Amino acid sequence: MKTVSLDVHSESSQLVAITEGGEVVLELQVATDASELRRIIGGIPGPKRVVFEEGPMSGMIHDALAGIADEIISCDPTRNALIALSEHKTDEGDARRLAELARLGSIREVYVPPEPYRTLRSLLVHDYHLMQRITGVKNRIKAMCRRHVIRYRGGSVYRSANRGGVMERLPSAELRWQMGSLYRELDLFRRERVGTHRIIRRICKGIPDVALLMSIPGVGPITAQTIVAWLVDPRRFKSRNALGSYAGLGLSQGWTNWQPIGRAKASKRGQRMLKRVLFLAAYAAALRSGSALARRYQARRDSGWEHKKAIRDVARKILNVAARICREGCAYDDTRVSVPDATSK
Repeated sequence: MKTVSLDVHSESSQLVAITEGGEVVLELQVATDASELRRIIGGIPGPKRVVFEEGPMSGMIHDALAGIADEIISCDPTRNALIALSEHKTDEGDARRLAELARLGSIREVYVPPEPYRTLRSLLVHDYHLMQRITGVKNRIKAMCRRHVIRYRGGSVYRSANRGGVMERLPSAELRWQMGSLYRELDLFRRERVGTHRIIRRICKGIPDVALLMSIPGVGPITAQTIVAWLVDPRRFKSRNALGSYAGLGLSQGWTNWQPIGRAKASKRGQRMLKRVLFLAAYAAALRSGSALARRYQARRDSGWEHKKAIRDVARKILNVAARICREGCAYDDTRVSVPDATSK
């Protein structure tokens, strides 16, 4: 089987094709365009696998070459030290080194989700950024109120009915215009977020797992949509530990001379958006519900676990339950959630 490697750039990509013995049979520069990639790579005779480093255009390339190549591999660039640390970096050299690494089986494959999951991920990230901007505008509104001793209670300063009174208490027309600008900015981001949620719901109508995941205590629409978008297919994970590490819920343990150093600590790696929503769901399930998840949290606390450690345990359990629901296509069953003995450590 021939190995075709691509050093991808926005305008053009360097293509190298080698045989199983390492002989270069084709080397050229090709436009980074779906139809052009299909034409060039489809013209290479015999079975072939295409390999390229993970990047913003990986999804487009993967879709363009579907049915053209026997195997399509998007690999982790952080594991390709032979390319990243090379003293003589050129597009031709990088493509050759990538082809050689793929031929020797020395690359780490990265999962490329199909549509509509890629679009759903993009929209969820956009929604998160809109939420951050809304929070930023609210903070600036509150800061102006504090500077001019305008008292407010809770979110009353943002309500349309109270805005006129806030504006009247500002000492100058210039400051009133600034406050009006902040209110207009807040309304704009809120409208954009409402539109984003509408499109996300439209996409999720074709993904039945979202409704099933919302049966888990503590899991709302955004949490369910985020879990589905990044989980896609739980069967792609080899074990529960692999799934937990992907979500950032694993443990980090130092080693030296084949011996562990100190106690295991919470990992800071993993998919951050998935980790964030799982922790929010764990807090809601553990502290605001009477489910088995809440009893599990209380049992961990009674046995001496720290609050954060017990919440992490509930978040990991929610993730495993969500994976089971996606695999089996069934709703949440509270009786299947294990509750440990409060005396167990």
